[in-house]
Amino acid sequence: MIGRLKGRLAERYDQRLVVDVNGVGYEVFVPGVVAQWAHNLRIGDEVELVTLYLLQMEPGRATPLLIGFRNALEREFFERLLSVPKLGVRGALQLFAVPMTILARAIEDNDQKALMRLPGVGRQRARELVASLQGKVAKFALLPAEEELAPTVTDVVSEALEILQSLGYTRAEAQHMIDVALEHLPTPSSAEELIRTVYQMQREQKAG
Repeated sequence: MIGRLKGRLAERYDQRLVVDVNGVGYEVFVPGVVAQWAHNLRIGDEVELVTLYLLQMEPGRATPLLIGFRNALEREFFERLLSVPKLGVRGALQLFAVPMTILARAIEDNDQKALMRLPGVGRQRARELVASLQGKVAKFALLPAEEELAPTVTDVVSEALEILQSLGYTRAEAQHMIDVALEHLPTPSSAEELIRTVYQMQREQKAG
């Protein structure tokens, strides 16, 4: 198995990176918090990622995935997220859009309102996160917070939710629309950009 990759950034997408290691390009899926960090890198920059090799189980097949993190603690935290029933790899990647300190504190403090501001998290999912992980992520909550990253996705999603609800959508409808948009744009820079993506996804859905 591959536990670490060191090479040069060859390609960068919203949810994955391609790292060139001696001429071989490794496709690495990354959680939102790592995607935000990678957004500041230039193509050709040297990168080193701690990785986790997983098999994504799908009907009739198993798809291998390589997940990348900035350090071993992020990988360990992600593995804790995978223990939440029915969250799955894709759900964990989407949820891990803020620094683990912020997420761990919300879980340990049973702050379900804060959790519900995260992408893909409704009331039931927030309860499941607390029920599954409270008491198990305390050490991550004690880490120094990356304050510069904290406002990104949570604030943008919260503002976008308010905008959609003001337009007459229910919270559940608005959350679903945002979740779909975040699959294509996991690190929106503003609520306006996220709303534009929601609109584009709605147009594509109607056209299809």
